Amino acid sequence: MFFVVVLTVLSLPFFWWYFFLQKFKSLSVIPGPRPLPLIGNAFDIGDTPTALFNNCAKLLNQYGDVFKVFIGNECKVFIANADFLEEIMSSNVYITKSNAYNLLKPFLNDGLLTSGGSKWKKRRKLITPTLHFKILDQFLEVFNSSTDILIAKLSSEVGKDWTDVYPYINLFSLDVICETAMGVKISSQEGKNSEYVQALFRYIENTAVRVFSAWKRFDFLFKFAPEYPLHEKSLVILQKFSTDVIEKRRLKKCQEVVEKTSDVGMKRRVALLDLLLESDDLTNDDIKEEINTFMFAGHDTATSGVTFALLALAENPEIQQKVHDEILAVVGEETYVSMQHLQDTKYLEMVIKEVQRKYSPVPFVERRLEMDASICGVHFPRGTTLSLYLYGVLHNEKYFPDPEKFDPDRFLSHRQSERHNYAFVPFSAGPRNCVGQKFAMLDVKLIIIKILRKFKIFQVPDYKPQLGMAGVLKSYNGMRIRLMRRGTEK
Repeated sequence: MFFVVVLTVLSLPFFWWYFFLQKFKSLSVIPGPRPLPLIGNAFDIGDTPTALFNNCAKLLNQYGDVFKVFIGNECKVFIANADFLEEIMSSNVYITKSNAYNLLKPFLNDGLLTSGGSKWKKRRKLITPTLHFKILDQFLEVFNSSTDILIAKLSSEVGKDWTDVYPYINLFSLDVICETAMGVKISSQEGKNSEYVQALFRYIENTAVRVFSAWKRFDFLFKFAPEYPLHEKSLVILQKFSTDVIEKRRLKKCQEVVEKTSDVGMKRRVALLDLLLESDDLTNDDIKEEINTFMFAGHDTATSGVTFALLALAENPEIQQKVHDEILAVVGEETYVSMQHLQDTKYLEMVIKEVQRKYSPVPFVERRLEMDASICGVHFPRGTTLSLYLYGVLHNEKYFPDPEKFDPDRFLSHRQSERHNYAFVPFSAGPRNCVGQKFAMLDVKLIIIKILRKFKIFQVPDYKPQLGMAGVLKSYNGMRIRLMRRGTEK
């Protein structure tokens, strides 16, 4: 009897695995590596950000632009095909985020990035107007002042064999996001608030690793990971910081006499937090969800965009020269970069779009099907995770010939019109597109303008970035360039 019980218990996981595979039998038309029992394709995917990046590229080359893998108890279909992306992203039905986003909920709870259903629709309707033109114009004061601090810091690196600009840009981005989102100057570029800064960096890094780990994704197993205690400590630090800022800001607003106006853009130096505090429908916890979301999604994305733009310009000196010529023609020697300047630097915008294509800031976005669905003629069972492989689409020769070549002319208007509408979606598209993409474009534009006006940047011999995915695309061996002051470069 004991033997029968033991045999039954040992057999249960394999029976579960068999029925799990049967559920996704309709996906047999989609190629992919053969999964192992229980762990699926964990070895094919890898459990580090760099392994994940390299292995997904290999699977894409081996199986084509739609392929599947099994990770633990989840079936993921990776999609690097614009036809599939259009049908999924343009839909008001396929808007539920995958289970991977649940790993962010201890920090973000049900903010705009992680929520779904009626709550997401309500929040989206509330938040989208807060990032309109007049508000973004006010943010430029923060962009300008923070960039001036960055330029002063980078000046100490002039003439060195190489400089890793990643930590400089990372702290700059954090200063900008904190001041525009919360109205708080944390002065991380000056070495202040280091506890909050390190907590945010740790939390993002650990969460990115958990997403594609076969065992760390489970909360009860993650507790045994060596990084768990610091991860939890980081969460406490982050939540306390946001809570304190919101409570102080609300108290301050109650003490002030604020002139009522329907046009929030007419007020001076408002932050996203101020706009959210004006809503009677949001509690402090609701506001914290959105502020934390803006912090999480904003600073890393901006850092990725700026650092890869600097790398691309260093590697392509003739393009760097064209950008510099445009900056001189449009901005000249004016110290304050205005909205008009940013709108008029058309070639720079093409360059940044090509950076977003070659170095997609968000390599993946994921959706989970809550019902059976037929997409582009393929039947997907309920529970399938659709991993929209944006990096793969942006490197698909079908849409971008010679994809490893850096070519801003891809974004000339006549060439864009010839391309699939969903081939270039670096920040997603459709109902769940990124509300902060205009913010990101302005941020990257302004910092490139100020850096190139002050410095000429050069490629570092024998340096090649080690790409990996940690929520956003980043280089795991830094971002090395050489800086020379304009007029003194050799």
